[in-house]
Amino acid sequence: MVSRVLILLLLCLGAVCPANGSPARPPGPPWRHHIFLSHRGPDGRHKFTDHLDAALRRSKRINVFRDDHDLPRGENVTEAISRAIEGSMLSIVVLSGGYASSEYCLDELVKIMRCREENGHQAFPVFYRVSPDDDVADPASSGVYKADLDRHKRKYSYERVNGWIHALRSISHISGWVITDHT
Repeated sequence: MVSRVLILLLLCLGAVCPANGSPARPPGPPWRHHIFLSHRGPDGRHKFTDHLDAALRRSKRINVFRDDHDLPRGENVTEAISRAIEGSMLSIVVLSGGYASSEYCLDELVKIMRCREENGHQAFPVFYRVSPDDDVADPASSGVYKADLDRHKRKYSYERVNGWIHALRSISHISGWVITDHT
C-alpha cells in the first residue's frame, strides 16, 4: 500500500519537478526546497515518513526539507522551520495519531496553511492511520486529537489553540491520501 501511495505522490510531483530538473513555479523568489515534509517524528520514523522521505530523496531532482535531517545546527528552530516552509514550493503534511500532541507540528501546520492562503503554497495531506473526517475535521470534539487539544487548551492561549484547530480543519478539506496499513 505504501509503495502505491509513493508512486502516486511521485507522479503528482512530476508536475513540480519536470524532467529538466528545474521546478515549475510561479514567478517570484527562487525556491530553496521543492518539498517541506511536516510530520511528528516518533509516529513516522522507521515507517511511512521514512519511506516517503527516502523515495523522494532518491529522485535527484527533488529537494526535500525534513527538520530531523535538514535543520541547520546553531539556528533558532522556529525561525529556521518558518523560513524552510516559506522557501518550499509545497508541503506534504503527514497527519498521524500523535501529530496534534506536538505544538511544533501544529505551528508548522498553521504556517503551511497561512502560506497556502497568502502565496498559493501547495499542501498535500497524508492521513496516516487517522480519519480526515472524524479525527482531523473535528479535532476539538472527537477523535484522536481531542485529548491533545484539551491538554493544549490548559497550557496555551485560546487564540493559539483555536488557530491550530482551524488549521487542522482546513487541511482535512484538502484531498490527500489515507494510509491505513501497518507498514
